[in-house]
Amino acid sequence: MDLLIFFFTALVGFFGGVLILARSGARYGRTMAFGLLFLSFYEVLFALFTMTGAVVALRLATFFELSSASAFLLSVTSMERGLSKSRSLVNREQQILIAGCILYGILLILFPEHAIFSSSETYLHFGWVMKLQSAAILTTSIIFMWIMENIMRSSTDEQRRILKYPALGIIALGVSFMLMAVYHLSMMRANQDLLILCSLISLVGITFVIFFSIRFKLFDLDIFVSRYVVYHSITFMSIGAYLFGIGIFILGVERLGIRLSFVVMGFLVFSVLFTLAFLLISKEAKAHLKFFINTHFFANKYDYRKEWGELSGYLSIAYNEKQIIHVSAQVILDSMYITELAIWLRDGNVFRCAYAIPSLMNQQIPEEENLIEYLRKNLYFLRKTSRVPGDPLWEKITSAKSDFLQKNRIELAASMMVENKLIGFIAVGKENPGTPYGRDDIDLLTAIASQSSAALMSARFAQELVMNKELDTFNRMSSYVLHDLKNAAGNLSLILQNAPSHMDNADFRNDMLETISQTLGRIDKVMTRLGAAPKKGEQSRETVSLELFFENLLSKLSPRLSDIAVVKSIEKELEVTTDPDMLERALENLLINATEAVQNNGRISIQCVRCANRATIIIEDNGTGMTEDFMRDRMFKPFQTTKKHGTGLGLWQVKNIVDQLGGTIDIESDLTEGTRVTVTIPQ
Repeated sequence: MDLLIFFFTALVGFFGGVLILARSGARYGRTMAFGLLFLSFYEVLFALFTMTGAVVALRLATFFELSSASAFLLSVTSMERGLSKSRSLVNREQQILIAGCILYGILLILFPEHAIFSSSETYLHFGWVMKLQSAAILTTSIIFMWIMENIMRSSTDEQRRILKYPALGIIALGVSFMLMAVYHLSMMRANQDLLILCSLISLVGITFVIFFSIRFKLFDLDIFVSRYVVYHSITFMSIGAYLFGIGIFILGVERLGIRLSFVVMGFLVFSVLFTLAFLLISKEAKAHLKFFINTHFFANKYDYRKEWGELSGYLSIAYNEKQIIHVSAQVILDSMYITELAIWLRDGNVFRCAYAIPSLMNQQIPEEENLIEYLRKNLYFLRKTSRVPGDPLWEKITSAKSDFLQKNRIELAASMMVENKLIGFIAVGKENPGTPYGRDDIDLLTAIASQSSAALMSARFAQELVMNKELDTFNRMSSYVLHDLKNAAGNLSLILQNAPSHMDNADFRNDMLETISQTLGRIDKVMTRLGAAPKKGEQSRETVSLELFFENLLSKLSPRLSDIAVVKSIEKELEVTTDPDMLERALENLLINATEAVQNNGRISIQCVRCANRATIIIEDNGTGMTEDFMRDRMFKPFQTTKKHGTGLGLWQVKNIVDQLGGTIDIESDLTEGTRVTVTIPQ
C-alpha cells in the first residue's frame, strides 16, 4: 500500500508537470511544471527506498525535494504582481535557487555520510548537510506560502474566485514540505510513516493545482477536453473508484485489526455495487452528474458548438413557424437543465404562448406589460441576480409583478428581435439543481432566441412570398385573359362605330353578324382556357394551309383593316402541321400590333415561304417602330409596352406561343421605317 501511494503520487505529479509544460504559454507555468516533475521524481525515489532500503535513493530524493520547493517559490514569485514587475529580482532569485540546488548536490556527492547515514538503530540519521537542506526547505516553503497569501489578498473578487482552489493546492504542498523539514530538524532522522503522510498531503496539493489549472486555464494553458469523452468515461471511472475504495476499506479494516464476517463483507460489497448501478441507470442522477461535470470540469457550462450546430441543422429542415418553434424548444430542453419552458410570439397587440411545457396554451400577455417593455430594451430578463441592476423597471417587475412571473414560470427570458422589433421571447423556469442562472445560461438562451427569430422571419417572408407569387400569377393570368378580350372587344367596337353609316348595306350586315359570331366564339375559347397556353403534350395537331389560314384571319380583322393596304405573298400549297388556335392567336397579335402601329393609308405585307422543313412567315409594316433600348431589354418581357394604352402582353404572349409550337421569332424595327417580324415554325 505504501508503494502504491508513492507511485500514484508520482504518476499524478508527472502527468500534471508534462501537461502544463507542453501547453503553458507563461513562464511561471513552466516553472510550476518543473516543480511537479521534480516532485514526481522525489516520490519515485521514496518508493525505491521503501522497496530496497537503499540510502542513496533517499539522498537523491532530498535533492529533488529541494529542487521542487525552489521551483514552486520561483513560480509564485513570477505570479505575484508586484514582484514579477522587477525582472532583475526574479532573475536574481532564479540564479540563487539554481546555485543553491547545485551546491546541495555537490555536498551530497562530497559528504554523503554527513547527509544521511545508518546506525545500529532502526532509524536513519541526518548529518549537517541534511540540516542545511531542511532549513532551506523550511525557509523556501514559508516564503512561497506567504507570497501565495499575498497574491490572494491583492486579487479582485473574480480573480480570487479562480485562484482560491489552486492556491489551496500550493499551500498543501508547502505544508507537506514544512512538515517534513520541521520533523527532520527536530528529530534528525527519517520516518517511514511521515513519508507516507507527506506523500498523501502532496497528492492532494498536486491534484488541486492540476485540476483547477485546467479548469480555469491558469498558466495560459490551451487545453480542450471534450465533455462527451468524460460522459462516456463515467462508467469506467466509477468502477475504478469503486475498486479503489473497496481496496482502501479492506486495507483500513486489516490495519485496525477488525474482523468482518463473510456475510457482512458480502453485503457491503453488494450495497455499494447496487448503489453504483442505480446511479448509472437513473435518469435524474445522470442529469445531476452531467450538470456537476459541466459546471465544475469545464470553463463553459455548455458546449456551444454542439448546441449551435444542432439548432442550425434542425432549422435547416424546418419550413414553417410550428416546426421552428418545436425544434428550438427541443434544443433548449436537451441543453439546459430545465423542465419549464415557454415560447411567446407577437399576435397583434398581445404576445401569445405558442409553445409551453408544462402547458400554458391560450395564455397571452398584453404589449403594455412591463416585462414586454423591458425586453424591448434589453436582450434578456433575469429574475434573480447577485448584482444590483439599478433599473427601476427591473425592480418593478421583480417586486410588483412577482405573481405574474410565478404564474407564467419566468426566471430567465431572452428577447426575439428582428430589425429592432420584438417579435417574441423565450422564457424558462427554475433550473433543476436549484442553482441561479449564470452568464453561460444567458449566452446560450439569447443565442438560440436570436437564431430562432431569424428563422421565424425567414419562414414568414417565404410564406408571404408564396402568397404574393400566387397573387402575381393570378394577376398575370387575368392580364393575359384581358389582352385577348381586348382584341375581341376591338373588333366589336369597330363594328359599333360603322353600324350607323352602313347598317342599310346587306353585305355589311352579313359581315357584322359573322364578326360577332367569331368574336363570341373567341371569347368562349378564352373563358374555357383562361388565356393559358397549353403544354406541348396538350396541343392539337392539324394540317393547316397558310393561304386559307390568312384569308380567314384577315376576314376576322377586316374592321381594323378598312383603311390599311394589305399585301399578301404566300406560296401555293404551303402547309404546316400545328395547333391552329395557338398559331392564330400568335399571328393575330402580330397583325393587331401592325394595324396599331401604322397610320391611315398605311401598308402591311404578309409573306410566307418554304425553307427546308420549316415555314417562314414575315409580317412587315411601315408604321412607328420600337427603340433599340426597348428591343434589347424589354421587348419579350410581360407588362412592357410602347403604346399609351397597351397591356404589354402581346409580344410576350407571341413569344411563349411560338416557343410552344417549336418555332422561332425574330423582330427588326426602326422608329421611322416600321417593323419586320419573322416567325418560323416546323412544317
